[in-house]
Amino acid sequence: MSVLKATGWFQNFTDEQLREIASFGRIKRIADKKLLFVQGEPLTDYFFVVDGLVHAYHQNKEGKRWIASLFASGDLFPHVGLADDESHYPANGGTITPCLLLVISRTNMQKLMLRYPVLERRLTEFLAKKSRELMNRYADSVLEPALNQLLSLLKRLASTSGTPASSGWTLIRHAMTEQDMAGYLGVTPETVSRLLNRLYREKRAKSAGRGKIYIDLERC
Repeated sequence: MSVLKATGWFQNFTDEQLREIASFGRIKRIADKKLLFVQGEPLTDYFFVVDGLVHAYHQNKEGKRWIASLFASGDLFPHVGLADDESHYPANGGTITPCLLLVISRTNMQKLMLRYPVLERRLTEFLAKKSRELMNRYADSVLEPALNQLLSLLKRLASTSGTPASSGWTLIRHAMTEQDMAGYLGVTPETVSRLLNRLYREKRAKSAGRGKIYIDLERC
């Protein structure tokens, strides 16, 4: 059985196809909070997320981060250099949680796209999805209170790494730290902490220990 899953970019792929795809690269287990690549460096590798949560982010000279994108099981990153001539990483990339990744060199990625043309269609779908996501995030940051933004983020994490638990709760295995959530939402960690405590009091969420959180999707 292949270590890859038939989700995301590999949706509807057979186990035999997944094993062949895995042969184009190497499987790596990487700890949390590890840097994968640096903005501006030559683009040498692409990454498929088998398990875990990864972010692409920008960081200023003072060390403040703005998270541009999140990637979970079934996602490919970065997406540049596949449909254009970009040859450098457009942002920093790093793991938020412990991750299992399929790492494919740029040369082999090009061969893989030729071997499976469906991946080119998935790329088009992915770019459209990311465009909508960025537009929605911008609109939310201007129009929506921070609580609604946080709820949207938690529901997205639940859809990518959530598992049903007892009594209607959903366990998010790969939750983000308050600092990471703040970087994604464009608010302070103190604001995230205050909002999470509110959700806990309202029984819409509850802590499950380091890196995990339960949410009640119906109440959220």
